[in-house]
Amino acid sequence: MRFKTLGQGGLLITNKNINILVDPYLSNSVEERDNSEFKRLFKIPYNPRDLKNINWVLITHDHLDHCDPDTIPLIADASPSCKFMGPSPVRKLLKKWGICESRIVQAKSEFKEIEKNFHIKSMPALHPKLIIGDDGEPNTIGWFIKYKSKNIYIAGDTCLSDSFIKKLKECEEIDLCFLPVNEDNFFRRKKGIIGNMSIRDAFGLANELRVKELVPIHWDMFKANNTTPEEIFAVFNSYDWNFKLNLNKSFWYEL
Repeated sequence: MRFKTLGQGGLLITNKNINILVDPYLSNSVEERDNSEFKRLFKIPYNPRDLKNINWVLITHDHLDHCDPDTIPLIADASPSCKFMGPSPVRKLLKKWGICESRIVQAKSEFKEIEKNFHIKSMPALHPKLIIGDDGEPNTIGWFIKYKSKNIYIAGDTCLSDSFIKKLKECEEIDLCFLPVNEDNFFRRKKGIIGNMSIRDAFGLANELRVKELVPIHWDMFKANNTTPEEIFAVFNSYDWNFKLNLNKSFWYEL
């Protein structure tokens, strides 16, 4: 299976049977619709109009850089059989954007098989705190995927708490993990930025969960809310972590 990071929390996951997008931000909508300071740091990797074979789009929460009004409806048009899964605030936006209700699937905290040997469930996320929606499920989530014998965790946007870590420890051992590393801090909060884990938070979590391989995400899109590979590697090389670090934009993972 191939994984390609798309910037922020975005992922493209593909194999011969399925093509999945997670939180695709393939426009300049944050800069154009919200704050001109938030310019992309790199070129848009795909034109959403060209994504014609997407089976699922998984959306963790309703912020512009994860649930993008200039990306999602174009994917819906380009891939007419594609389905969209997300929490309640996301589903309400999708309906507002004209996506047929039959294509919109509730994110639930129990496993759902979306392809043979491919099971997925939502995991709670603290962004910045846990809020339960009108459907009884969290409004901000991550994803836990079981494919064949492997377990994959995609955190979405989240910070940490004891209860959050306890919930993850109830899951099976994680083989591949995607965690945000754009820290919350005083100066970002003054700009209205909701931060996530720091690099040390993410590494400490991966270490405690005995994750086999960690891919840092949400660090590379906007200068006001980023970190650098040099900083990530400096933290990794300064301590004795028990996981493999992967900063590759695109990689195969044997499943």
